[in-house]
Amino acid sequence: MLSFLGTSLGPRVAKTNVPDSLQWESLASFVQAQALAVDPQGRLYVADAGRHVVVRLSPEGQIEAIIGGPGSAPGQFDTPVALYVGAGLRLWVAEAGNHRLQRLTWQGTPLEVIPLPEGVMPTGVCAQGRQVWVLDAQGAALWQRLSDGRWQKMAQGMHQPIALAPGSGGRLFVADAGQNKVLAYDALGVVERLWIETLPAKPQALTALGDTLWMVLDHRLYRHVPTMGLEIWGTAMPHVVGLAVHQGIVYVLTPTRLYQGRQFKTPGRR
Repeated sequence: MLSFLGTSLGPRVAKTNVPDSLQWESLASFVQAQALAVDPQGRLYVADAGRHVVVRLSPEGQIEAIIGGPGSAPGQFDTPVALYVGAGLRLWVAEAGNHRLQRLTWQGTPLEVIPLPEGVMPTGVCAQGRQVWVLDAQGAALWQRLSDGRWQKMAQGMHQPIALAPGSGGRLFVADAGQNKVLAYDALGVVERLWIETLPAKPQALTALGDTLWMVLDHRLYRHVPTMGLEIWGTAMPHVVGLAVHQGIVYVLTPTRLYQGRQFKTPGRR
């Protein structure tokens, strides 16, 4: 059941986070990066579709491993476009070229290969326990893999879904660039609410820590806390394709570079 109890936000209500700013540092370069994920230990994973690999980096940005390579065998990739690190440090990779999902260990050992539904163009993947969801950019829909291995279309009505992120209590957040909205779905695919009914610009990337959302909109980094509303946290790079937050550090991915943003105090402020 659709509810309109979500916070209605526009450009005029976004608050600027004045006391602190973000200082950006370039960590690594890529050929054609498409997606970013972070695990509980702070390790970073970047899907580089240009090389058909997933790059694992330390929290400081040092390359630890190159996972995969071009091909269709288990553990190889063809145009990886979406990532998620789930329970047990399982790495989920959605491939546009091979039209499938792969589940691997965080070290890159392949565990499972799952074909995607016909016609689905993945733009996001999420897993909680045995449940797996894929966001379909082509069909503007959310799909769930059932326990018997079948795929079920859970939700439609999106215009241009670009990102999927898990929240608390099994909630799933979808950023819809076609409607400038963030929608919240329950685990069954029912729209709980329009979490943010009107964004000030098209979303480029989304991540969630519980029910706190971080977004890049029009080259700016925003944070949304349900009890506080939308805040501007600083500028971001153009053409952002991935976003992650871990222990107060913000990571932003463009097609060619990964950046780390740390807060620093403005001189003269406590």
